[in-house]
Amino acid sequence: WKAAAKLVRTIAENYKLPYYTISPTYSICKTHGYLAGEHFVCPHCGEKAEVYSRITGYYRPVQNWNDGKSQEYRNRTTYKKIDFASHKPVEVIRLTDDNKVELHVNDDLLEDGMYLFTTKTCPNCQIAKTMLEEIPYVTVDAEENPGLAMEYGIMQAPTLLIMHNGVIKKCANVSNIKSYLADNAFVRK
Repeated sequence: WKAAAKLVRTIAENYKLPYYTISPTYSICKTHGYLAGEHFVCPHCGEKAEVYSRITGYYRPVQNWNDGKSQEYRNRTTYKKIDFASHKPVEVIRLTDDNKVELHVNDDLLEDGMYLFTTKTCPNCQIAKTMLEEIPYVTVDAEENPGLAMEYGIMQAPTLLIMHNGVIKKCANVSNIKSYLADNAFVRK
């Protein structure tokens, strides 16, 4: 229970969500009984199953909910842990002499250069891209390349990864990227 309490506290302190729960949704089949997750049709026998989820603190069959709560249920987002083993192999990005991007699978390290790790929904990533407009760098989508992000310890977006002679430097967030660019004389014209 302590781990669950810590998780709830972390979510509450770091995210502005109108509602969240760590209660599981489950289903009941007349023939097979309890089924983990949302199954409107039993995966074993193909019969109709009843889905139960929390509404106003109590587990209720979803089919009996009113229109408003049913719409709320359809709009719910379920967050799942990423299964890194099921993702494609790590792709390593190289810049050619004419600044074109090449992808290589299963190399040990990225080539020397700057790599901006971003996500599609990150508002600060656009700011970082603007700051780097006149500097050669490669954009890496951390969601599409989770193995690469994990290999280099990228924990947030945007993060600028600088590789130089096998030495790695990371600048996480816009202010640190801006400081790095200023300290290393990357001044916009």
